[in-house]
Amino acid sequence: MDLDALRVPVDKLTCRCDPDSLGFETTEELSPLEGTVGQDRAIAALDFGLNVEAPGYNIYVVGYPGTGRTTTLLGFLNRVASEHPTPDDWCYLHNFRDPLQPLAVRVPPGIGRQLVQDMEELIRDCLRNIPGAFESEEYRTKVEEAMRGVQTQRESITQSIDEEAQRQGFTVQPSPTGILTTPIINGQPISREVYNALSEEVKAALRVKSEALQEFINKRLIELRRVEREVFRLRAQVDRDLVRSVTAPAFMELKEKYKDIPAVLAHMDDVREDIAEHVDEFRVHEEQRQQQEQTQDEAAAVRDIPEAERFTRYRVNVLVDNGRTEGAPVIFEYNPSYYNLFGRVEYRPRYGTAATDLTMVRPGAIHLANGGYLALQAKDILANPLAWGTLKHVLRTGEARIENFAEQNSSIPTATLRPEPIPISAKIVLMGTPQLFALLQRADEDFRKFFKVKADFDLSMEKTPENIRFYACFVCNRRRDFNIKPFHKGAVAKLVEYASRLVEDQERLTTRFIDIADLITEADYWARHDGSSRLVMAEHIAKAIQQKTYRSNLPEERIQDFTDDGAIMIDTAGAVVGQVNGLSVLMLGDYTFGRPVRITARTSLGRGQVANLDREAQMTGRVHNKGFFILTSYLMGKYGQDRPLNVRSSIGFEQTYDEVEGDSASAAELYALLSSLSVMPIKQGIAVTGSVNQFGQVQAIGGAIYKVEGFYDVCKAKGLTGQQGVVIPMTNVKNLILRDDVVQAVKEGRFHVWAVDTIEQGMELLTGVPMGQPNDAGSYPEGTINHAIIKNLDRLAERARELFHRDDGEDGQPAAANSPATANDHEVSS
Repeated sequence: MDLDALRVPVDKLTCRCDPDSLGFETTEELSPLEGTVGQDRAIAALDFGLNVEAPGYNIYVVGYPGTGRTTTLLGFLNRVASEHPTPDDWCYLHNFRDPLQPLAVRVPPGIGRQLVQDMEELIRDCLRNIPGAFESEEYRTKVEEAMRGVQTQRESITQSIDEEAQRQGFTVQPSPTGILTTPIINGQPISREVYNALSEEVKAALRVKSEALQEFINKRLIELRRVEREVFRLRAQVDRDLVRSVTAPAFMELKEKYKDIPAVLAHMDDVREDIAEHVDEFRVHEEQRQQQEQTQDEAAAVRDIPEAERFTRYRVNVLVDNGRTEGAPVIFEYNPSYYNLFGRVEYRPRYGTAATDLTMVRPGAIHLANGGYLALQAKDILANPLAWGTLKHVLRTGEARIENFAEQNSSIPTATLRPEPIPISAKIVLMGTPQLFALLQRADEDFRKFFKVKADFDLSMEKTPENIRFYACFVCNRRRDFNIKPFHKGAVAKLVEYASRLVEDQERLTTRFIDIADLITEADYWARHDGSSRLVMAEHIAKAIQQKTYRSNLPEERIQDFTDDGAIMIDTAGAVVGQVNGLSVLMLGDYTFGRPVRITARTSLGRGQVANLDREAQMTGRVHNKGFFILTSYLMGKYGQDRPLNVRSSIGFEQTYDEVEGDSASAAELYALLSSLSVMPIKQGIAVTGSVNQFGQVQAIGGAIYKVEGFYDVCKAKGLTGQQGVVIPMTNVKNLILRDDVVQAVKEGRFHVWAVDTIEQGMELLTGVPMGQPNDAGSYPEGTINHAIIKNLDRLAERARELFHRDDGEDGQPAAANSPATANDHEVSS
């Protein structure tokens, strides 16, 4: 095999962007970017979801922060909202039939605010005009006319009582306890002393007459009370008629103004009747008001509370005011708590208790977005289970009810406001990660019913000339918004190369523009710090990348120090049997780097087990375990067809103290195992990565960039010999965007990168010995790895047979049984 053919050419180790191909010298020649780049799928989904009117077609925007999902969504929402009519205002009015349930009334946009002003002006007019009407001569005349007939009845009843008393020989006098009767003798009322001096016969006769007279008087008093009630009724009717007459012009004006809103007209009628029924609240004289103003401040403050609340029932609470809204409303609620979303009923302290009224009903985001669009962060609303459940209830019923959740869950029923629910027709947009979307799909049966549209924002886009130019225009956006320096074409080219490195793909660019924006800002800082150029140059981009790495790579440097000191044992020269340099990736949140790890394998006589030492110590993940089972299956298929595998092998990651996860080391583990079985030493100057399938094909892995650079840094620290390098899967070549110093070292022949498709190619690179192909008889040529493996397996099988026959007479078990398998051993053959 031509091993040189496996070398990755220098031009394949990174992707260069030619500054001259950009078509400009500086970004001053370009216009800012309009719209969103590289998200055609998400844009099409948003366009569909925001315009379809069917129920349940709410949107879940899938994407990670920094991909432009919020900016894109905001732009789409504003554009679509501007094409829709402005929704109506919503007001709460007093319910005169059920005061605890304020009425929800829809009025055209902007009318709610006018209605508030008109009602306040109406009450001021009533307070100003009604007291004067009661002091007018016309009012006194009407009262007299109404009282004239009643007064005659009253006088007639009083006269009949007097006449009957005189006829019976008594005189009558009114008192606080009723009407007193006194006997008359000789034309004069008698005193108590005279009465006591009368004979018992006379007293008895007077008592009989007095009782008869009292019975007559009581009957007439009943008639008198009926007359008095009629007086009160007539007086009240006169007062009501007067109030209706005084307020008629104002109400006629308002009813004409709001003639197209039946609910407001009905409310006006209710208000007019209520004012007439509570006329005493409006006939306060000026003298009384002046007396109230002369009271002490503290006492006045106490009385001001009910005074301020006296006319609350006539006020209007504009819950949603769209008077200044153009098009449909667009609401982004970044703190979707229950009250922020669905409103609340507030309370004020009064005399040691809590009081509320219709003016203290507050809207939530769902009300403000009614007729428009409401955008929420999925993780935030899911952190409030009550809010999430209530949102689904609103979507299910199509109406939102304002109620305090503490009162819902109270064990003691309380009397409080129950505002009438408001119909809701808002489009809901959730924003969240793909993991959260998958979780909701699985765990919430209502989710797919209410969120039928998925807008998926990609993390990368194709590296086309158009998209590269979009990157340059994005720089213009940052310059317009944050006053940064113009970028030279070389700096833009470097920025594009960095964008490809972020997605580890030579043919794509990242769409997480938050990272690009940060780099633009930091490069501008270093350009200003340099002070020698009016432009941001390529070296400023390189400086920003280098400084960004320096701020975060302290853990990497400490691990490198341990490697240089020999505390972490990594060989970069020589050859060792059963030992290979694997490669791992460490992700520390803001920084990712690669580091080599020693993988070793030992073999001995056994019963066909391959033990994973890390798995036995419960330090491996499920994906790693699967990769390990696959490599043992490869051994079974490759070498266990014609012979028993009387071998026990163990494989372990040396000096690892955290969980090992992923299958990218399965190829390295297999190389170490084959080396141990063949007793062929592996070159320690070469590190390997890649997963393997059951047929020995090397498969792609992640983090190829960091793994190559990690081993290069170790080799550089120990001294580059020109024999060192990294073996990667062939399918990962397009993922290489290596640092300039690594590319330069490869170009100078001081370091190498090879790419392989099969385990056989990798073993030949690592050992310098051919694997060998079987002849027609199934035998491998001498001097090949496969021949050495078969020879060693046959030797172990023969030794097992010898031990079996030697000990057969003792217990019928071969000596290899003294090396029992554990529960974590994977048996290859028995």
